[in-house]
Amino acid sequence: MTEMKEIKEITKEPTRHICIIGGHGAMGQCLAFFLAQLTHYKITLFGEDNWQEAQTLLQNQDMVIISTPIALTDEIIAKTSEYISSNTILADLTSIKSAPMTKMLSAHRGAVIGLHPIFGPTVTNSNKQVIVYCDGRDAQHYQWFIDDLITLGFTLKKMTANAHDQAMTFIQGIEHFSVFCMGMFLKQHNIHLEELMAISSPVYKMELNIIGRLFSQDADLYANIIASDHERLNSIHDYAQLILKQVEQLKSTNGKFEFSQQFNDVKQWMGEFADKAYQESDRLLGIKPLA
Repeated sequence: MTEMKEIKEITKEPTRHICIIGGHGAMGQCLAFFLAQLTHYKITLFGEDNWQEAQTLLQNQDMVIISTPIALTDEIIAKTSEYISSNTILADLTSIKSAPMTKMLSAHRGAVIGLHPIFGPTVTNSNKQVIVYCDGRDAQHYQWFIDDLITLGFTLKKMTANAHDQAMTFIQGIEHFSVFCMGMFLKQHNIHLEELMAISSPVYKMELNIIGRLFSQDADLYANIIASDHERLNSIHDYAQLILKQVEQLKSTNGKFEFSQQFNDVKQWMGEFADKAYQESDRLLGIKPLA
């Protein structure tokens, strides 16, 4: 990881002891890489083999961050709370926030914060990378950590746990599921991907690359993200029902007319966002407008 931008050395800050449970996993290592750029941080990576020495490793930490799969988070929160003092800040990195926040607040007497880095573990440059955080308890006790993440170059976005989970239902639920289904459809019809790429415009090449990007990653990770909770699955179900309804409507006599009406309704609802998105996607793809 060599692309990390230069960070001014901080010499007057008190030493901060940070333990990352699940620190040997991809996301734990990614976070540790960034935090280690701050010279006053002392990072401990805690793995599943370290529970026998948990009392020693966890009792004097300023902050303990849980970076484990969603399915294990509640169990690890409960286990961790047995060893940390009320002076320790407890945090998690899971991509859902309501359930872990509730669990942390009930299990731990001290400060609590929910974190969700909106990027993958291969990121090596913090520029324009967003971390969502949700206040739990005693925000004044972890403000230093928020400030340090900003110092590292991250963009911090404060949200409530419910608002975060609603946004992630689309970003990580419906969107990922849609891409997964497109990949399944391509496989089902045995589409020759290289031939498809050869006749695609830059926009469609990008869309195909997004499909390929998803399937280059870990299947269990995406299964846990997409099916993280019942609310997300219900929203995906509603989305699937909408698709079926729209297909049946297109088959009807007035299908095209109704499609056009609905298209324009959505366009009006989006307002200026649609034109801005068109311009931004052109910019990202290097497409220059006609003079």
